[in-house]
Amino acid sequence: MTWLVRRIISLAICAGLFLVFFAGSWTDIFRSVPEKAERAYKEDKYEKALELYQEAQTRNPDSDTLAYNLGNTLYKLGRFDEAAGQYGKILEKENPALTPRAVYNMGNTLFQMGRQTQNQKFLKQALEAYKHSIVADPDDEDPKYNYELTKRLIQEQQQKQQQQGQQDQKKDDKQQQGQQNQQQQDQEKKQENRKQQQKQQQNQQEQHQAQQQPAKMSKEEAERLLDALLRMEKEMQRKEKDKMRAATRSRGPDW
Repeated sequence: MTWLVRRIISLAICAGLFLVFFAGSWTDIFRSVPEKAERAYKEDKYEKALELYQEAQTRNPDSDTLAYNLGNTLYKLGRFDEAAGQYGKILEKENPALTPRAVYNMGNTLFQMGRQTQNQKFLKQALEAYKHSIVADPDDEDPKYNYELTKRLIQEQQQKQQQQGQQDQKKDDKQQQGQQNQQQQDQEKKQENRKQQQKQQQNQQEQHQAQQQPAKMSKEEAERLLDALLRMEKEMQRKEKDKMRAATRSRGPDW
């Protein structure tokens, strides 16, 4: 292969690659914003799809299709309250082409909101949405399944709330009983303190009275004291008689 041939082949390849890139670029240029958003959605690039759908909706705010697709994108991102707002726009207009799908997706959105927040109001609204979806297409099994799933979730939440209420009631009763026991103990302690104070006051009064009043002599002590006094008196009389006798003996005759 001569140098010239290789050169021609190389130029042809470069030209072909350029044409492919150029054609792809021009395809993206002429593709509409909703089409770009749909492509990003299918590629699971939900943030990019959201940005493009929002851009498209600013240009065409009355489009039910954009509202529906935007709602689906918000649902994928877990922004359920915003998704419900987009589906609500379609349901207000009662678009026959999109209403059945919007009702079903609204049910899914309300289900997720109720599951996350443990709010049965959203779950009951989801049941109503699934009912409408079942009536619109009785052969569709998905809304039937989701309806039963939502009913079970409501029952589970009610049982949990009932159990929690019973536990809270037991806790309140226990706390109230503890408070009553504490109050009773405090009352008993106050009464005991009051008795001790009264006893101390009584003892102090008795001591004070004992200091003021002379000591009383018992009957036995009084008798012993009287006997001692009598003996002392007899002893003194005897000694006095002895002195008188001694004085009489010592006198001589008085003549």
